[in-house]
Amino acid sequence: MRSTAILAALAVALPAVCCRTVTIRNDLPRRAVDGTYIDAHDGKIVVVNGTYFLYGESYGNQTLATRYPWPSVPRLRVYVSPDFEHWTDHGDPLPMVPNTLWIPNVIYDSKRSLFVMWYGAGVWGSATSTDGIHFTPTGPLFASRLGMSAGTDGTAIFVDDDGTGYVAFASSPAGTDSPTHPGWPGHIAHNYGHLVSIERMTPDYLHTTRINVTGFFPDDFVESPGLFKWKGVYYLTYGSCCCGCDEGGGQVVFSATAIGGPWLRQTPHADINCRNASAEICGGFSARADNLANLVYNAQWWGPSSIPLANGETQVLYLGRRWLSGPNVPAGCHDICGNNGDPSACEAGGSKYLFKSDLSVWYPLEFDDATGAIVPMRPLSTFTLDLP
Repeated sequence: MRSTAILAALAVALPAVCCRTVTIRNDLPRRAVDGTYIDAHDGKIVVVNGTYFLYGESYGNQTLATRYPWPSVPRLRVYVSPDFEHWTDHGDPLPMVPNTLWIPNVIYDSKRSLFVMWYGAGVWGSATSTDGIHFTPTGPLFASRLGMSAGTDGTAIFVDDDGTGYVAFASSPAGTDSPTHPGWPGHIAHNYGHLVSIERMTPDYLHTTRINVTGFFPDDFVESPGLFKWKGVYYLTYGSCCCGCDEGGGQVVFSATAIGGPWLRQTPHADINCRNASAEICGGFSARADNLANLVYNAQWWGPSSIPLANGETQVLYLGRRWLSGPNVPAGCHDICGNNGDPSACEAGGSKYLFKSDLSVWYPLEFDDATGAIVPMRPLSTFTLDLP
């Protein structure tokens, strides 16, 4: 009885531990618990029962010595953390799928206790997992309503409050290119436009119904869309194309009160990674090279990741890839897609550059409570999150 009374008294006297403050650094390379680079780029963080899963592209020992495209790089990688600070490498989630794989996007279906992944392979593949680490492909690759030849460049999968799933993606259907935005350096002029639209997913979230719900968004030469909902408002973002470029791209914001629209471009500050408040879209590469000085971050963005906070709210986190930002980048090398006609500048001394050393930006989006607008980005070398 006495020991029980003492424990009860201690429980009253000691303050409850409510949260952990975690510091995120954007000025250093991210490393796993074994000290190696976290080789998971262009990806997403998924939180399930207090465990954090980071999915991204893996480049292994790929260097600039051999010219892009590479036959088996990138692959995919998953890292797991119990606390958002200590990340353990759990390898390739799809080792049985051959060739290159790109841009994994993962959701957790709590009704089926199932992780669902969509990945890029020219078009789409989907896979499922019960542990978030070992995935099984669901079948052959598949395409949007626009067909296999249109491709899919960047994929955002999102499940609404009513359980309906949607996929936002960029595609290049023939005949949609603007004459002022030809194929970018390193690519054959292909009469493609890189246009974003949204389709409804099948009820099991494994495929698209090929039913379009939006039409095309107004900008071309864009990729890597993000789709999420915040306090009853839908948000879609995308950036100007960046083919492995150190310049990076912007992040344009549209919002709507219904998934089918009307979707309105945010104004002012339509592009939250742009210092020019009146610019509809910023970029730093190829067709939008003139905007380079206006970019806040020289990064290509992937998002969103929803991180539960200690206060019961959710932090929307965008992950930005800073291409060619690690040590030993050859002088004059700015992108992997032809380097503006001078690929030899990347290959000379390129054997010393490891793509897995690229830096990244993890950025916590901020919202204007009065208008619902996403606040423009600002330089953040470090920030903190209060986690449960």
